[in-house]
Amino acid sequence: MRGLWQLAISASATLDLSQKGEVSNCALLGPQYPMPEGLSTSSIINDMKAVFSKLVDEAISTKKTPWGPIELVNTSFSVGVFSIDSDEFLYEFHHHGPGLDGTLTGEALDNGTLYRIGSITKLLTVYTLLVKLGPSYWSQPIVKFIPELADAPDDDPVHHVKWSGVTLGALAGQMSGIARDNGFADLTGFPGLTDLGFPPLNESDIVSCGLPGMGPCTKKEALHKILQQDPVTASWYTPIYSNEAYQLLGMAYENITGESMEDAFNSAIKEPLGLSRVVWRQPGNDSNVIDVDFEHPLIGFKFQEDLGTYNPTGGAYASLSGLSSIGRSILRSSLLAPATTREWLKPHTLTAQARSAVGKPWEIVRMPVPIAPGSNVTRLADLYTKDGGIGAYLSHLILSPDHGVGVTVLLASRSAFGDAGGATFDSLSELLLASWIPAAEAAARDAAGRNLAGTYVAADGTTDSVVSLALRPGEQGLAIERLIYNGTDILAVLADVREVAGGHLHFVGLAGSQRLAFRAVWGRALGEDNEAAGRPPSVLRGPKCGSPWGAVDALRYGNFGLDEFLFEVTDEGDATVLTMPAFRTRLVKQAAGKPTAPLGPDWEDEPQDVVS
Repeated sequence: MRGLWQLAISASATLDLSQKGEVSNCALLGPQYPMPEGLSTSSIINDMKAVFSKLVDEAISTKKTPWGPIELVNTSFSVGVFSIDSDEFLYEFHHHGPGLDGTLTGEALDNGTLYRIGSITKLLTVYTLLVKLGPSYWSQPIVKFIPELADAPDDDPVHHVKWSGVTLGALAGQMSGIARDNGFADLTGFPGLTDLGFPPLNESDIVSCGLPGMGPCTKKEALHKILQQDPVTASWYTPIYSNEAYQLLGMAYENITGESMEDAFNSAIKEPLGLSRVVWRQPGNDSNVIDVDFEHPLIGFKFQEDLGTYNPTGGAYASLSGLSSIGRSILRSSLLAPATTREWLKPHTLTAQARSAVGKPWEIVRMPVPIAPGSNVTRLADLYTKDGGIGAYLSHLILSPDHGVGVTVLLASRSAFGDAGGATFDSLSELLLASWIPAAEAAARDAAGRNLAGTYVAADGTTDSVVSLALRPGEQGLAIERLIYNGTDILAVLADVREVAGGHLHFVGLAGSQRLAFRAVWGRALGEDNEAAGRPPSVLRGPKCGSPWGAVDALRYGNFGLDEFLFEVTDEGDATVLTMPAFRTRLVKQAAGKPTAPLGPDWEDEPQDVVS
């Protein structure tokens, strides 16, 4: 076999890829490295705890962050950072504004204090449906479960929703095309609009339920209003945010099962997770809430005001600890099969913004994250977020599946939807993300460097087969610095047959039985870019990477991909063995500092790195 490799390499044995200039360093979507064991004890994370505490102290003292102001008098907030490897917070902080004295029923604001969480309830609704029914129901049309919609006219696409084309998944993923609200947030709640030039309305057109202080609409009243509405767009045309979509999901679930959404949430989510500080409807005389009123005719719902059939869209309450526990359980797949969680944590549709997508009901943000501390090279990490706002309350749950961490922000302010409260909410969210997501990325990279990088040699002690892996500044993944099999430089062979210019190993999410699976993303020499050459930019290929996901597993030998690399690791994550299935070889990790012997009689010198 060695002779065949030498024949293949003969034309390129002296190839110097460094002469080709820049080499691509492309990646697959997802984490580049495994989540480190014991993230909460990582030195990088512990350093961030100290740094972030100082950042918060500075924000409090100066009343501002780089993203905007912090209002401290009439605003109270609770923020937390959590991870999947511990039930304790990585960080938490609470502030109670002196202007809100008398709003706490407990002695102090803490991680058990209940806030309204508004539209984060949508997340609880989807979570409940997934646990109770599974994802198979997403493809079912809503008319199967709400017969009133099946009988609605659909002959005019401009004025009538074609309900037979609206599935439960379309409702959950904001692709139904139906109206945003019925009753809730209708401008007829504002007095004096006719004096400003709005036309007078018939009595039957004036909203009589659903607005603050009116009481919630009954199911019959809500469906009557829904059937009178024009569609916003056709189903599956473009994402349109809809609150009443989740009102309908709640009705559909109750018709499918005969169980109320509240009972379903309690039995599917609350009880299995042991959540005492998350409730589906108003908590009554609870001993630890923050009860802030916000006078507004459209959205000024009081703390104890029930939303009735709108509860599945925005009626729940949660504490910092309770909501963070829900986020942690999603990242851990505590209640769902891992495959179901992975399916759920994927985009449902794109938006008009390049770094924004929509899920069920995720508001997905594509965050550029430095690949290493201080690096100007970034990769995109998808953050699965859901925010909420109702009355005096704003809330945010942000999950980073790549890192196994999440962020929770809960805020109460009498100007929650004004400049002060809203700006504070945004500033806190940005400060948390800009600090903790890069720290988690750095911790994973650091652990990969310590645990996986190094030199792997043949198990019999010879160095006829050697793989050297390293972290390189400005590059993502584990760089393949040497790949020698039976005395042959495999990277040089690949350079000859496929113009491969080195490669980097990237984690592909497969872990079990103390094994980790990686795939190599092969590099290529980059010629002069289009801009420098006076050519228009490439639409299909992009500036450097094109579509690396399409090349994975493309080079195969004996039914195994040449890009497959498997690590055997200890309980602490330290690699001991590297297997390359295509080469039917198993290499052991060399102890740090141990010299590598010459490569054998056919090599006078060790080969140079093929990636410059």
